[in-house]
Amino acid sequence: MRTLISPLLKGLSITALACAIALPAEASDSKTSEPTVKQKVVKKQKRKRDPRAKIYRTKSCMACHGRNGARAIRDYPNLAGQNAKYLKQQMLDIQSGARVAGIEEETGHPRTKGMADIMHLVNKDEIKGLADWLSDLPPAKLRPPEEPVTEEQIAAGKKAYKKLGCKACHGKDGTKASNKAYPIIAGQKKAYLIHQMTDMRDKIRVNAKSKLMYGVIKRAKDEQIVAIADFLSSIQRKTKKKK
Repeated sequence: MRTLISPLLKGLSITALACAIALPAEASDSKTSEPTVKQKVVKKQKRKRDPRAKIYRTKSCMACHGRNGARAIRDYPNLAGQNAKYLKQQMLDIQSGARVAGIEEETGHPRTKGMADIMHLVNKDEIKGLADWLSDLPPAKLRPPEEPVTEEQIAAGKKAYKKLGCKACHGKDGTKASNKAYPIIAGQKKAYLIHQMTDMRDKIRVNAKSKLMYGVIKRAKDEQIVAIADFLSSIQRKTKKKK
């Protein structure tokens, strides 16, 4: 019996060994070929950079509004995920001087001056391209407020938002404007929201659709404006679904 089993096992061992050597080799070939293809695709994608992103980086936009329009410095607004039609109009209005702002305490200049000074660097086609590009980017993630905001403050802001009728144009929580020419205001910076509401109430900012807001915001007291800003700036916007 041993004489029959021994040659058989020996034959099986040789066959198994051959398989063991051959199979990993095939798998290895497969694994090494796949990453190579992926690496080529990645390299191709990196080479094919969006020209609108290059304009954003090289024409000074990123200096104030941050990487991909989602990390703005100081009181400047985050632009990522904003309505393209609104963005385009605001850039054109700042370029032409139609949109102005209140005075910045630190500099003594209107808050729009810095942007107005560089808008000659872009033409109308580039402005449209920037607006479309920024609109497709994911909105900024919420950052912890400089001063803690209580649930009571947020509730008060929500109440003021509803009482003034803000949802008619900006949606029930500021995440969906009824007109693409209106801004999405949820998740925006508190300080920026306060400045804009105050400027519109005081008839400083009257460009484009801003003047339509005067009939609503003229009734707002300072504390209501701050409360609404607390409420809106606490809302995390969702990323748009790709079509």
